[in-house]
Amino acid sequence: MEFVPVGVKTDVAKQPEETAKTSDKSATEQLKGSVNVTSNPTGADVLLDGDFVGNSPAVLKPNPGKHTITVKMSGFKEWTREITVQAGSELQLSATLEK
Repeated sequence: MEFVPVGVKTDVAKQPEETAKTSDKSATEQLKGSVNVTSNPTGADVLLDGDFVGNSPAVLKPNPGKHTITVKMSGFKEWTREITVQAGSELQLSATLEK
């Protein structure tokens, strides 16, 4: 009979740890911002701080702080914006590329 309470206490101790891990993960996501990048024409290369991150439309999740977003496509002028991302913020960027 002594083993049953020990088992119950062990299970109860594990549950708060799992909850804490889940909270830490969502807290880390909340510390980042969200930047939605679209372009005209679509399919342009999207760069975050000079690193290729995908093609438009794209959703970026950068850490808070200053960042440079560049959108470029062959045959068009490069489009660049400097932004400051706040924790938990959501920004919309629409790049119209000129020939």
